Amino acid sequence: MHNRVRHYVVTRDINPKNQAGCSPLALMGPLGCPLIFPRQPSAPQSPTLLRGETFQYTAIADGVKNVYTSGDAVLQISTSGILDPGAFTFASLFINGILQPPNSYVIQPGILILSDVPVQGAPIIIQFVRIISQ
Repeated sequence: MHNRVRHYVVTRDINPKNQAGCSPLALMGPLGCPLIFPRQPSAPQSPTLLRGETFQYTAIADGVKNVYTSGDAVLQISTSGILDPGAFTFASLFINGILQPPNSYVIQPGILILSDVPVQGAPIIIQFVRIISQ
């Protein structure tokens, strides 16, 4: 069985013209081509500004439990307890500085349930972010 290699050379006009003599590759429509370019592009809309707020819950793992409450917060460095999931846009959980996948924990109002017991002394930090449209 012999392997045959076929070579093809494809050529095309890089700027073909349609019947009206207009180039379809033009960025702005030439005059006289209303079927291809029916109107002038509109001005870009200004972006909507969003405001954000962040809150942080911090606790220290005891090496025994996998459920933490707002009462376990280290008050000197926490700015909130464990918020209700309806009160924030998204949250990130860090245990011992490592971002945890969302399927490894559950956040309920005032309660954090972990799928595993963190090592004693590991910081447990939840960063809550609330995005607010103006």
